[in-house]
This record gives sequence, structure tokens and C-alpha cells, in this order.
Amino acid sequence: MSYLKTAFILTAIGGLSACTASSQQTAETMTVAKTTAPMATVKPGASVTMTSALPKAMTSGSFQTVQLSFNEAYSDGTMSVMVEPSPGLSLFGGTSSKTFDMAGDGAHIWDIDVKADVDGVYFLNVFAEAQGQPRSFSVRLNMGETTQKMFDDAMPADGELIDGGKIRALEADETIQ
Repeated sequence: MSYLKTAFILTAIGGLSACTASSQQTAETMTVAKTTAPMATVKPGASVTMTSALPKAMTSGSFQTVQLSFNEAYSDGTMSVMVEPSPGLSLFGGTSSKTFDMAGDGAHIWDIDVKADVDGVYFLNVFAEAQGQPRSFSVRLNMGETTQKMFDDAMPADGELIDGGKIRALEADETIQ
């Protein structure tokens, strides 16, 4: 065996040993990472959660009832909630705000009747304020037969990701204290 071949074989063996050691270290690192608890981050704002209950099939041309249920983590005070329908969606009676007493236990329920004259994707934007802190939500409403194009028209993309996903930039205000 020539000197060059021997040097090449020893270099290859050394490289494989280094890869094996690196793989073992990576496996050990991965094991440590799996046992470490994830760090939780909490979005600043009111301690309010919301769920929505929608009719099984929403049809355009008639009023449909959307039930909003709010839970908060406060023992007193009031929570004010305002809803803002997206263009093409109307509220029955024009009532767009409501106040809840947070002294009571349990969920705060608000039934809202909404109507769209044409099939499409609409949004009911919900803004809550409790103890001077805001929280916002959005409920997607599919009225009648909907398509991806209807969603894209209701929520246009501002760009596209490498994997084909859509970028949608939403307005926001942030106060850093």
C-alpha cells in the first residue's frame, strides 16, 4: 500500500470518527433539549379568552346567530366588548358594543345576529377591554358556498413564503414600557 493511500484511509477513518462523535453529541444534545420544558411566553394585554359558536351552515341573505363566549381572570370591574364587522357583513339592530360585570363567575355570553347579502368569507373583529388592558380576536364567518379565492379576496396576501404560504401583514400598535 502506498503512503498516499494509507494517508487517505487514515484521514477517512478520522473523519468518520469525528462524524460519529458529532452524531453522538448531537443525539445527547437532542435528548437534553427534549427533557427541557419549553419556555412559555404570555402576550401582554387583558386576561380575557374568547370562543365562538357558529351555526353548522351559514347562509347568505338571512341573519345568522354567532355566539361569543368570554372568560376573564378578574374578580371585579367591568369588561367592555366591541365588535366590528368586515365590509359586506351587517349586525342586526346595529348593536356593536356590550358591557359585562366581571364580579360574577362563569362565562359572559353575547349572541350577535349577522347577515351578508352574498356568499363569501367575512370576519367579525372583536375588541375587549378589561382593567384598562385590551385584547382582540377575529371570528371567520363562511357565508354560503365559499372558495379559496373568496378568502384571498377577503384577506389579501402581502407576499408569499418560500413554501408557498401567504404573508398577511396586519396593523398593530405596540407600547413598550
